[in-house]
Parts: sequence; C-alpha cells; structure tokens
Amino acid sequence: MKLFTIAWFELRTLTRTRVVLLNLFLLPMVLIFILGSALTGNFADGTEASIETARVMIVEATSQPEGNAAGSNGIGLGLKEFLGSPLVGQRLQIEYIASREEAVEALTQREADYAVVIPQDFEQRVLAGMEAHWELIPGKDSMKNHVAEIIFQAYLDEVNRVQAAIIALGPNGLREAMGTAIALDSTYVETASLNDQGKMYSAFQYYAASMLIMFLLYSGLTASISLSEEKRNKTLYRLNAMPVSTLEIFTGKIAGNSLVAALQAAVIISGTSLLYGVDWGNHLGLLILICGLVVMASMMLAVIITLLAKSSAVARSVVVTIIVVMTFLSGGFQPLPIELVQRLGEFTVNHWALQGTLRLMLGVGPAEVMPYILMLGLCCGLLLIAGIVSYRKVGYHE
Repeated sequence: MKLFTIAWFELRTLTRTRVVLLNLFLLPMVLIFILGSALTGNFADGTEASIETARVMIVEATSQPEGNAAGSNGIGLGLKEFLGSPLVGQRLQIEYIASREEAVEALTQREADYAVVIPQDFEQRVLAGMEAHWELIPGKDSMKNHVAEIIFQAYLDEVNRVQAAIIALGPNGLREAMGTAIALDSTYVETASLNDQGKMYSAFQYYAASMLIMFLLYSGLTASISLSEEKRNKTLYRLNAMPVSTLEIFTGKIAGNSLVAALQAAVIISGTSLLYGVDWGNHLGLLILICGLVVMASMMLAVIITLLAKSSAVARSVVVTIIVVMTFLSGGFQPLPIELVQRLGEFTVNHWALQGTLRLMLGVGPAEVMPYILMLGLCCGLLLIAGIVSYRKVGYHE
C-alpha cells in the first residue's frame, strides 16, 4: 500500500509540472510532425523513394595509346553484358575513361558518383586462377556508393564462381562457367518490399516509431532526476524517518515514473494515429509489450547510472548521452546504410524495439516479430540484473 501511495504521488507530481508535460507529451508530437514532413520524400506515398542513378566511371588499364577509351570494348568475363542489362542500367550510368586521375578528378568535382579501376591483366589472371582485384573508389553520396558497391560486388561474386570452376574443372569447365556469367540476368538487381504484403512504412510511421522509443527511454531520465532530488534536497532523511522502507521508496518512484511513461506511450500512439494517420498495425498487444520492455530498460538504465554516478548532473549527462548514441546507431534519426554502424546498432535497445515496431506497422505476423521482442527482452533482463546488483551493492541512501 505504501509503495502505491509513493507511485501515485510521483505520478501526480510529474503530471502537474508544465515543463514535464511539454517535454514528454507535446515535444515528441512536434518532432514527429517536423521529421515526417521534412523527410517524407525519402518515404514517398508509403514506399521507398526511387534511388537516383549513379554515374560511374570505369577505368580499364590498357596498353593502347593514352586517351583512347576504346580499350573498354575489350572488357570480358561478361562485364559489358552485365552492365548492359536493363535493371542495372536503371541504377548505374556507365562511362569509360582513360585514366584513374580523370576518375578521381570527376569524383572530386562531383561530376561522377563512383569509380572502378580494372587492371589490364584482370581477365588473364582470373582465367589463370590467380589472385585479381579491382580498385573501387567511392564518391561523396553514401547511398549511391552503397548501391554501386552492391551491384559490382554481385558481378565479382559471379567472377569468383567462374574462377572456382576453372580451378576445379580445368579448361573444360570454362565454357559452361562463362556461358552462365555472360547470361547474367536481372535477379542481381531487384526492387522488393520488406514483407510479403508489399507494404512499406511512411516517413510518419518511421519517425513515430523511433521518437516513441527515444522518448520512452527519456522517461528514465525523470526517474533519475527524482531519485537524485530526494538526496539533494535532504528529503530522503524525512522519508526514512517514516514507517516506510528505502526499498519501497525506491520502487515506488520507479513505478510512478513508469506509469507516466505508459501514459506518454498512449498519447503518442493515439495522437499520431488520429492526427497524422499513422498505422501502428493490428497487433496492439505486441506493441504494448514492446513499449513495456522499453520502459523497463529505460528505468533500469536510469537506476544503474544514478546509483553509480557521483552526482545527479553526471547521471543526467550520461543518461542523455547513452540515449542519443543508441538512437543514432539504431537509425532512429535517419536510416543508415553503413554496415559497421548497423552492426553496432544491434547492441542497442532501440534497434530491436524499432525493428519490431516497424514490422508490426507492416502487418507481419507475430512469428516474425517475436525474435525482435525476445532480443529486446534479453536486453531488459540483463539491465534488470545489473540494476539489482547495483542496488544491492550501493543502495539508495544518503
């Protein structure tokens, strides 16, 4: 009973504070509107925006006189046929030039988006089963770099298959392997949706999900401030003098802030649905479960940092920094095509919560969402254990 009294008091205190109401309820709605409106071109009409064609410079080192780009006509191993396929042509605009220096200059001046330098003896080395490589020079547009790299990597994978056939079967296997390489079809470049229903999330859906998760994580910051303020204002002494245990005080504050976070989630979900037309999917129970796990992770993160930090200012700074970094790594501010960042994002709470929520929005079945929920639950479990250990080791006292 005492625990619920403390939780109810915490809830009333937070909901009566004008700054808290603005930060927790109004600010996320405004941010979702700004981001969804400003970046809707990247998610046009609920589908991904078409990728602009990348202009690619191909430099084939050749013994022909300098300035004669006709050497490109000698490129073998099915490269010309591959680049000439219709779907590759939609993504890449190919131009053959004579030297690497011209390609670098074109990239510097933004006259090209990507460059490929093919050694003169590339084909001979492949056919001889020797090590061979290209030089791939990215430009300044990360998305176009990513698209070009994927396409050329698809071709190089096929070349590796040809080389493996030559090594394994000898000259007799060359004809069959080369026939397949020249007949490369459009399966190497295919535009597809993220789910079987063919649905794609809109900008408002994406940022509604990412901002919901980020602000639910910020709810732990209010818990951290509340716990620290009791110590700073010396009111924890008075609470300890009452017939209530320190654990009940501590748990009541966490419970009260969790209730505020639950109310915040309800406002964001219902508000974006009514005002912005955001479709949160048909599995409300799974969405509530994801929100509950995020709130739990937020509270445990705040508990760990608050108990271990030397001051309330340090605790707040660390909590804010961790939330911002996790949101960035998970693509919460903008989807990131960089593979390393995506890998790092998998170690964050935001990643699993965001991916699970987006799939609910796409209307997938519970079986496809559960792996993300289970990983999110694992993160929460680890944070819960760390929080319990921190409390038992440090405690909540002055």
